Amino acid sequence: MNRIQYGLAALAVCGLIAGGMTGVAVAGNAHVKETIAHAKEGVAHTKEAIAHLEEAVKSSVDTHAKEALEHAKEAVKHAEESLAHAEQAEKPGKAKKKSK
Repeated sequence: MNRIQYGLAALAVCGLIAGGMTGVAVAGNAHVKETIAHAKEGVAHTKEAIAHLEEAVKSSVDTHAKEALEHAKEAVKHAEESLAHAEQAEKPGKAKKKSK
């Protein structure tokens, strides 16, 4: 069970890193493209970790582990949405115009 807990903790850290990197990208850092690429890598690794955790949790009766896995999936979904927004913000001329 400790492996699941450590895995979920690592997954949470990866989510925080990916979310933090997209925040830097939106802020206009000079390394926006590189930051987005690294965030994409982080999301891909997190998805792989989730797949392994799903296998580990599948036979578990621990409801907390299963709930934590669902939260991790939600975090990845939000990180992907943040990345999409960062990519859109990065491209000049693609920003939506505000309507009055």
